[in-house]
Amino acid sequence: MDDNLQPPKAAVNKAAASSSTYTPAKTQIEVIPCKICGDKSSGVHYGVITCEGCKGFFRRSQSGPVNYQCPRNKQCVIDRVNRNRCQYCRLQKCLALGMSRDAVKFGRMSKKQREKVEGEAQLIKAGVQPGVNGYAHTELPSPNNNSHFTYNTDNYVYSPNGYVYGAGESTSPVSPPANAYSPTATPPTPVVLRTVDLLDNVAFGKAILEAHQRTSPYSVETIAQLKATPVSSELITLYQNMTHRQVWAEVADKLTFAVQQIIEFAKMVPGFMDLSQDDQIMLLKAGSFELALLRCTTAYDGTTDSVIFGDRFVPLKAFSNLTEEEVLLQNQIFDLVKTIQHISLTEGEIALFSATLLVRPDRPGLKDLTDIQKLYEKITSALKLELGKNNREDENMITKLNQITWIVRNLNTQHINVLNKFKQAEPDVEFPALHKELFSVEGQDNS
Repeated sequence: MDDNLQPPKAAVNKAAASSSTYTPAKTQIEVIPCKICGDKSSGVHYGVITCEGCKGFFRRSQSGPVNYQCPRNKQCVIDRVNRNRCQYCRLQKCLALGMSRDAVKFGRMSKKQREKVEGEAQLIKAGVQPGVNGYAHTELPSPNNNSHFTYNTDNYVYSPNGYVYGAGESTSPVSPPANAYSPTATPPTPVVLRTVDLLDNVAFGKAILEAHQRTSPYSVETIAQLKATPVSSELITLYQNMTHRQVWAEVADKLTFAVQQIIEFAKMVPGFMDLSQDDQIMLLKAGSFELALLRCTTAYDGTTDSVIFGDRFVPLKAFSNLTEEEVLLQNQIFDLVKTIQHISLTEGEIALFSATLLVRPDRPGLKDLTDIQKLYEKITSALKLELGKNNREDENMITKLNQITWIVRNLNTQHINVLNKFKQAEPDVEFPALHKELFSVEGQDNS
């Protein structure tokens, strides 16, 4: 075994600790390249192993209001050469990998975390290229045209020059070459260091809250402004006069927009993009509608029985041209919304509850159940911590959340049923491609 990685027993005392044969933890980390751009790292900054450049960039982005814009399509490759070309995508990658202002407050790494770092450092020193969390892509259709909507699932591998874009490559650890270690030493188990493992429950919960806030289409200020803007009678009449087909097309368009934000939320949940590409897509297909229902709680005004539809609060009575079964589903959805509003979940609680619906190990068709179960348990632990912080961690609240979980799953099934009945009755109605990919039976077979 490399002497730089395994100090001799005599190095336990202070004198040996300063010996040239001992490599401190900080040097171990510096062997691992920056998780954001692939440049030489300088340590763990804001919860993630990064270089000084990305450390400074993230610090500046958090020091005050920012309004970064992507000049392309929000899919920029962030590497050592291109990292300064798009501040928006660079910041999104920082957040997706778990960088947080709060993460710096929680002291040194645990022994287990140091061992993970050392395992990855050993692989890199041995010339092995372990999988590292970055941005590759699996494609879902675009909601607006026949091109493809790129769903990032992040798949960089290390190379001497930084990270190499590797679409479709496995993120499984690579076994080290047979001659990489001394014949008398036991090769260490290859370990991929994942950002989620470096975050405690507080920092983890904070990262999910930030993901929720950054992907919520309506701020508190926007909602207040919309409530203060009266809806015209002409607009209500317009919706009332829509045909059944037109109502479905409008709803599908609005739902597709909500799903786009939910996909962005999923990409920013620490650990989600460490899952296999197939499992990520299966989780999104199963959970997107359920998360959209939760997000309705901020878009519904119970005093006027209206919901944000586009850029206005529109009364539910305006959507009159629906079948009896569709009206029943609509009523059940907004009964649920009222229930959730009644228990007054905080933004942090609803963010973490949304993540529990996203990463559920009991979804059909999943493969790597161990990884999904581990991430789910991390999310539920952070949710319980958040509830406890708000003096709401009691059996009654947990029971209510479990009941809501069951209800949204049932509504998800009902939504698919009424959607399929509509499509059988109106087979020529064209839905957005992303909507078809996620919410229709035939969409399950699309690649």
